[in-house]
Formats: sequence, C-alpha cells, structure tokens
Amino acid sequence: MTEMILASLSKIWHLVPIVIAIILFKKFINNKDNKNRINKHEENEKEGLTLELRTVKKYEDLGFKVTCFDLSDDKNKLGIDLICHKDDKTVLVQCNNNSKSKSISHEDIKTFYTNAINYVKKNDIEENNVSYRYVVLYRDVLDKNAIKILTDDSYNCKYMVL
Repeated sequence: MTEMILASLSKIWHLVPIVIAIILFKKFINNKDNKNRINKHEENEKEGLTLELRTVKKYEDLGFKVTCFDLSDDKNKLGIDLICHKDDKTVLVQCNNNSKSKSISHEDIKTFYTNAINYVKKNDIEENNVSYRYVVLYRDVLDKNAIKILTDDSYNCKYMVL
C-alpha cells in the first residue's frame, strides 16, 4: 500500500510547484485589486462621494427609493445607514468603509443584523419582504466568521462590495 502511494506521488511531484505558483499569483492579483479599490475609495472620498452616497446611487439605479439616516441623528444608533424600498421589498443597509484587512468581525455583522431585526419589528414591516445588506470596500475586510454569517441563507444578510 505504501509503495503504491509513493509511486503515485512520484508521478505528480512536478505539479506541486505549479499549484504553489497559481496560489501565489492569485494572492498577488487579489492584493493588487484590493489596493486599487482602496485608492479609488480615497479618490471618491476626496470628491465627496462617500461609500454611503455610492450605495444610494447603486440602489437608485436599481429602481429603489432610498431613505438615508443623518449620521448625527439618534435613529442612526440603530446601525442602519439606508432603507431602500421598491414595490413590496425593503432592503436595510449598513455601510462600513474600513479598509484594514479582517477588520470587520462576526460581532459587527450580528450587531447590524440584530438592530435591523429590531427595526423591522418596531415598524411592523413584513419580515418576508426584507433583506439585509452589509456594504464593504473589498471582501478581505471581513474576517472568516463574518463571511460565514454573510453567506448563511438563514440570516438573509449578504455583503456587497462597492
């Protein structure tokens, strides 16, 4: 048995460097893309186009009517930046423009989700018609557990890269 394993490994050993090269190349491209996103975000911020404003434009382009909370408003303590309505659909949005890798934890996502659920209950919104979006600059700002929550269908909370 051991001889069979060694014999098969000896036939594929030359693939290991290729696999490593592919992984490193993918990581390099991903890092370059993230740096480009951060630079573009900084340019947009200088021009007055915050992440929230870009998100508003995105949802308006999709046909939603968007309500923004003033950042100094007490309602923003709910952790909801935007409420988007279209027909009978409602989307509650939290924008987070952290640019440090792995800076958004599962606790941040759970806090937003809990606050959004409380908002839905307080305002008698039909839960089946509501979805939740967490807007980020790039995927790598989310830690592993945050991504698990955001890809779990039971939460109905997804992330959006803008």
